[in-house]
Amino acid sequence: METLKQKGPNKRQTAGPLSKLLFLWLLPLLRKGNRKDLEIEDLNQVPETNSSDRLTKRLQTTWDDELAKSNKKGKRPSLLRAFARAFGVRYFCWVGVFCFDAWIIRVGQPIFLKLYIRSFNDTEATVGWMCFYAAGVCVTTLLHILLNHPTAFQMCISGMKCRVGVSSLIYRKALRLSKASQGKSSIGQIVNLLSNDVSRFDYNLHYIAYIFVGPVQLIVFFYILWEEIGWAAVAGVGYVVLLSPSQLLVGKLSAVFRMQIAKQTDERSRIMNEIILAMRLIKCYAWEKPFAKVINNIRLNEIKALMRRSYLRASFMGIFTANFTFVPFLAVLVYGLLGYYVTPDKAFFAVAIFNVMTEIMMYYVPNAAASIGELLISFNRMEDFLLLEEQGINRFLNIKQSNESRVTPRIHMENVSASWQEGSTTLKNLTFDVAGDKVVMVIGPVGGGKTSLLQSLIAELPYSGGICDLEGRVSYASQEPWLFPGSVRDNVLFGRPFISEKYAKVVHVCALEDDLKQFPYGDMQMIGERGMSLSGGQKARINLARALYQESDIYLLDDPLSAVDSAVSRHIFELCVKKHLKGHLRILCTHQLQYLPHADHVIVLTDGKIIAQGTYEDLLERGIDFVHLLAKETDKKDVKAEEAREQEESEKPPKKEIKYEEEGDCDKPDEKKENVAEGRVNAKTYWSYFKAGKSYFGISFLVTSFLLTQVLISLTDYWLSLWTTSEEGRVHTLIEQHKDLYNENKEPDVSFVSHNGTGFDAGSLDYNGTSHEYHFDYETFRSFMRGRYIVENDHEYQWRKHIYMIFYISLAVLVIVVDLIRTMYMFYYTMRISKNIHRTMFACIVEAPIKFFDDNPSGRIMNRFTKDIGNLDEYLPLTMFDTLDIGLRIIGTIIIICVSNYYFIVPALVLLYAYWFIRSFFVTCSRGIKRIETITRSPLYTHLSSSVQGLSTIRSSKSQKLLIDQFDTLQDIHSSSWYHFIAGNNWFSIWLEMTSVVFLLIVSFSFIAVSSYSTSGKVGLAIASLLQLMNILQFGMRQSAEMENYMTSVERALQYTKIEPQKDTTKESRRGSPSKNWPSKGKIKFRDVCLNYDEDKTVLNELDFIIEGKEKIGIVGRTGAGKSSIIAALFRLTEPDGDIIIDGYDTGAVKLHDLRKNISIIPQDPVLFSGTVRYNLDPFAMFSDEDLWRVLEVVELKEAVPALDFEVAECGANFSIGQRQLVCLARAILKRNKILVMDEATANVDPRTDQLIQNTIRTKFPDCTVITIAHRLQTVMNYDKIMVLDHGNLLEYDHPHNLLQNPDGQLTRLINHTGAANQKYLREIAMEAYNEKFGVKESKKES
Repeated sequence: METLKQKGPNKRQTAGPLSKLLFLWLLPLLRKGNRKDLEIEDLNQVPETNSSDRLTKRLQTTWDDELAKSNKKGKRPSLLRAFARAFGVRYFCWVGVFCFDAWIIRVGQPIFLKLYIRSFNDTEATVGWMCFYAAGVCVTTLLHILLNHPTAFQMCISGMKCRVGVSSLIYRKALRLSKASQGKSSIGQIVNLLSNDVSRFDYNLHYIAYIFVGPVQLIVFFYILWEEIGWAAVAGVGYVVLLSPSQLLVGKLSAVFRMQIAKQTDERSRIMNEIILAMRLIKCYAWEKPFAKVINNIRLNEIKALMRRSYLRASFMGIFTANFTFVPFLAVLVYGLLGYYVTPDKAFFAVAIFNVMTEIMMYYVPNAAASIGELLISFNRMEDFLLLEEQGINRFLNIKQSNESRVTPRIHMENVSASWQEGSTTLKNLTFDVAGDKVVMVIGPVGGGKTSLLQSLIAELPYSGGICDLEGRVSYASQEPWLFPGSVRDNVLFGRPFISEKYAKVVHVCALEDDLKQFPYGDMQMIGERGMSLSGGQKARINLARALYQESDIYLLDDPLSAVDSAVSRHIFELCVKKHLKGHLRILCTHQLQYLPHADHVIVLTDGKIIAQGTYEDLLERGIDFVHLLAKETDKKDVKAEEAREQEESEKPPKKEIKYEEEGDCDKPDEKKENVAEGRVNAKTYWSYFKAGKSYFGISFLVTSFLLTQVLISLTDYWLSLWTTSEEGRVHTLIEQHKDLYNENKEPDVSFVSHNGTGFDAGSLDYNGTSHEYHFDYETFRSFMRGRYIVENDHEYQWRKHIYMIFYISLAVLVIVVDLIRTMYMFYYTMRISKNIHRTMFACIVEAPIKFFDDNPSGRIMNRFTKDIGNLDEYLPLTMFDTLDIGLRIIGTIIIICVSNYYFIVPALVLLYAYWFIRSFFVTCSRGIKRIETITRSPLYTHLSSSVQGLSTIRSSKSQKLLIDQFDTLQDIHSSSWYHFIAGNNWFSIWLEMTSVVFLLIVSFSFIAVSSYSTSGKVGLAIASLLQLMNILQFGMRQSAEMENYMTSVERALQYTKIEPQKDTTKESRRGSPSKNWPSKGKIKFRDVCLNYDEDKTVLNELDFIIEGKEKIGIVGRTGAGKSSIIAALFRLTEPDGDIIIDGYDTGAVKLHDLRKNISIIPQDPVLFSGTVRYNLDPFAMFSDEDLWRVLEVVELKEAVPALDFEVAECGANFSIGQRQLVCLARAILKRNKILVMDEATANVDPRTDQLIQNTIRTKFPDCTVITIAHRLQTVMNYDKIMVLDHGNLLEYDHPHNLLQNPDGQLTRLINHTGAANQKYLREIAMEAYNEKFGVKESKKES
């Protein structure tokens, strides 16, 4: 396993306080990211306190405590309480700091703003006081920045800790799941938990803090507003309060929709995972389009749930953005209607407070509510998984293991019964006792319980009665080979130390030496997920080698001989089972009955019961029917001859063993890395994204609506400035007109009367007379004028005021309407884009060449269809909306500031350049970190998927700790990228806002410098707009960077929409398209056919042969000889060179779908899909139930299947491999094609079932051409012809009887390895078949 080449500890750990506060410790990485594309090695370690192992232990402890307490109380345990105890204290400490900032610092900011604006009309206000107020605005803003971002960083880190802890907890749980629980949770579902559910922690914990901030801040702001604008405050605040419950309802509905989405995503992920794992078979069956329809239907249901949530989000976002205008509008309008003068200090003071209040109460608090709802849903889903039944301690199974070098291995079973599920018994009253140096062979028909017996010995199968004593360490080789992504050596060692001599011996006895010589990098060859690049025999032998390399006393070998040819089978049995493992107890389940005479003990299992056991001779004497096939051909003389030959072989000097070097000294292949885009996300990607919506009108409408909304918002703000300036001018005019009246009245110092009568000085206006100084409140002045019966001739003024109000109302209403339309359409259109991209992605991967799936692990592909599509569905629309909306607001605000004072044009341009520079400097690096974060996530899913598939092997070898450590290492690599990504976001935000503070400082003090030319209306508009800009600036710029990071998901998704499909035809057809009943004869001609999987590896060499229609052809040869490659060429899974002609048509000129649907196949690795038996036989409802029951009866599965709606577990786990192959045979019978291909289809079945399959082929496919790849020679000895392959070359091709006449022939050599008795038996079968076909000619020859 590749690990991150760390460059020392995390730099934040050694940074000083100022560096931590301003995130200066990140600068070296940012500089490097601007010089070159970052790689994983450029990132430092994740801090030790955030390591996966440490966090998981902490969470595991609290979860175990919670389980214990809940069990005592009889209640359901709460994962939330476990989280609170593990991570709650530190998180809530940071929430406290966050609240201090929100309740104290942010409240002081608008108060200083009010005093600052008022000072421009206060002739008593000195420059010193004006500077003090300006400094107050700037300092409170700076303190908010310095508190907010480090706090936000720590809360995001708390979210990361929660995610990392629960991810590892889920993985550890997956390794402990019982077989029953594995049936309830698919790999796709667990991947969805790790990709979507746990990711809710990353940002939601930051939002949740606003639940505490919002209500208190609302009360404080309401009190301040009440003191300033009286009852008008009730209108604005009341609206916010009344709307809050509806926003909380939005949160609740969001949680409901989230649950619906999660269910649909689980289902899509599950089926996607199965499709990816079974893609080779799907292509052979030509099921790509039907499965694409299934996925698209599920995706449609998912989109419906997503659309409901999107419209909910759209309405929420529309109301929120409109409320920045509407809430201040409502308060100002009511204030004006109450008859008060709407002056700048009051209006823009209210605007500043309502902007903060709207942002907190109408965005963050509802988002916090929605986050809580989503987290609770995710908690429930994770709880459900964590509470699944585990593989418990079996009280009926006593395992005694010792590390002593010599222990007598023993298995004693007495009346043991076991079952996979309640209501049915799999093993019934088994009793046997074997010990010491013995070869125990377990035989029996398909579904007889052989694998279940071994599973019971490794505690996978739950016991229901009896007792089993097992003494010694156990090693297990599964029937279905389990390989994980890595080198051949990695798979053999499985985390154990490399010992050259021991390793070489294991490779030799497993007959892997010749195979390793064929690989370009020998045993360092990367084999890909599930060993897709290997033959079935190679996979089986590597799987066996892993079991042998493990030091054990008891070896449980589940049919390792079925996937190899007879020579290799003999090699493994003699050198491995008998010689290498001598001194150990060996339990060998097999259908290779020729080895029975060499067994020390034989157990015959049928229907879960032992019908006979004893030595081979005992069974012969008792006339056991199952051994009868060989009994008539085997006698003691033959057995003695075999033993003498084996003794002679063992006395020969051993071959010189190949020495294997340490890993560091070996040449290693370049790992096929995930395709990663480099550089910035270019404009073409954005254009491709929007174009995926397939509507130019939609794009034009979005652009127009965004621009129009911002124009209306800016007009509304500017119109308010004009109105307040007009009101202020009106008051100035009245004072000038009636100053004499004040002088006559001689009222020194008219007191200031506030609207609520408290005496608070609210908006004074100074007038200096000749003998006295008077201080007037506007409303006091108005009352004074009316008290003197001076009636203003104010018709013109009232008319003008009404015009201002009507226009203000009209603009505000237009903002709300246009904004809602814009927001709803934005979310609709982005969801349409996501739907189209997913459909195109899936269509492209199902049409991709099979090499694409060999090169890309399922986790990598699933990452794009889960996390990346999830980003497109849920996160990108929101961040893109925020980016566009706030970006336009920034431009609008700067234009307003420049209109207020054209001297600010130059500083504004400098500010924009600074924004652009900081953003460019950051985004270049951030994008690289995000790409690393994305690609380091894929191995987590691949590792999880591989681990779940190999649970039996992992648990039997007690390798859970190794796998857990590897998962934690992968998590730490991912955490390192995520940690730097979060830190980078906060560095970006804090330095953007620091730049804005400088601009705020310039603007504030510049207005003071030109105070004689500045009106309070322009000052209020400029500063309030700038503060509003700063409130949203860091969020908006961070969203823009986040949008670009999410656009990397679009890049990755679009890469899959550009995968080159396999060409439908590679040649021009001279005869046109074949008819519907093609092929009618089934004649196949290979002419100079070559096949290359890689450029430097040829697997078929100029093959020339003809298969006549209706012929039955067997293909034999050593493992890796190229047998399965013939099938790959025939189905065009890999495009061959040369010509393959079927009934006169070159397959290269026939469309892929037409070619594959007309050839039936029973694959080497049979695949069942989770669902019903009906769905597995007929996934697209083309046949009646009667037809399905008929084929089940033909393949003798009727008794094993209680109903057509019987549920099949994921990957067919509740069926034996032999039964799965019978289901594939049933599919072939239903298709009734003229050509049938069987790739080791009978390898995992007993001889009787093999005979059944052969009889079925003869009766159900009499007019079909049958091509059978077989290692069991008995299967094909009665065929019309046999071709013998070796290293891709055709060595022999004729009737088996003719081939056997050559004593030095290749087929003769193969049957010689089966033993003297079996050799004679196979020759007789070939002769009988020859006589049956050429009886007349044969008799003439004999005469």
